[in-house]
Amino acid sequence: MKKNIFIIVTISILTLFACDKVYINGDLDGMWNLHSVESDGTTIYPEATYYSFQRHLTQISKHYDIGLPLRYLGNLRCTGDSVIMWGFYIHPQETHAATPEELAQFHIYNDTAAFKVNKLNEEMLILQEKERIYTLYKW
Repeated sequence: MKKNIFIIVTISILTLFACDKVYINGDLDGMWNLHSVESDGTTIYPEATYYSFQRHLTQISKHYDIGLPLRYLGNLRCTGDSVIMWGFYIHPQETHAATPEELAQFHIYNDTAAFKVNKLNEEMLILQEKERIYTLYKW
């Protein structure tokens, strides 16, 4: 009887931990609030702008006081000290690729956004794209 209880408890514990989420991007995975963008000595503070990273996908979104948030999905590639995002489509319709004007709302100014990771921990992310520095905080 004790042996059966031990086996059931062991299987239950193994099953519990086997169903844990898989984060392939380490601390980068999750939702980040875009706090500031600095360029040429000027700092702007975007309102309600978020970058989310999960596995090989990224989502950029703006959340408004009323109505649904504006969301775009894109591809994500991470290597040691770089984050590359490309191929954004409007979500959930996914009917057309994002235009440069649409991406500019999120402070992304190219079809492919390639960032150098200056700092990354579980609370803060600092990205650099050419002369721009993006500071984000984990949501």
